Amino acid sequence: MEGDVEVKKEIHNILDKYSEYYQNKDLDGLMSLFVSDPDLVAIGTGRDEWVYGSDQLKAAFKRDLSQGNEIHLVFDNLTISVAGKVAWVSGVMTMDAMVDGEEIILTGRVTMVLEEKDKGWLFTHSHYSVPAEKQDKGESWP
Repeated sequence: MEGDVEVKKEIHNILDKYSEYYQNKDLDGLMSLFVSDPDLVAIGTGRDEWVYGSDQLKAAFKRDLSQGNEIHLVFDNLTISVAGKVAWVSGVMTMDAMVDGEEIILTGRVTMVLEEKDKGWLFTHSHYSVPAEKQDKGESWP
């Protein structure tokens, strides 16, 4: 499945761009990685961070970028799967930012879905969550 290998490399490059755009606070760059579609869904760690469509996504990114400084993203333990014109990613994403003079490090789980469009591979869905802190290893409930 040589084609899948090339697609996976391309998606790794897109994730690198995602990290770079966050670090550079490049709102237009971030938006260029996502479909412009009302069916777009992005879910973050905040209770109110469940957005639909490009307009809400842009507002959410603006908020992130305005509230954090020196933002760095690192992806680890990635799995990338491909079926035709759809790909999905899962792994660990660590966000490290300065917020009001305090370093905030969030290590969470990330899942993303991409679709191949005329412009290349674009995100159609993203979900980032932080595990329940009160839940011990081996337990199903906090």
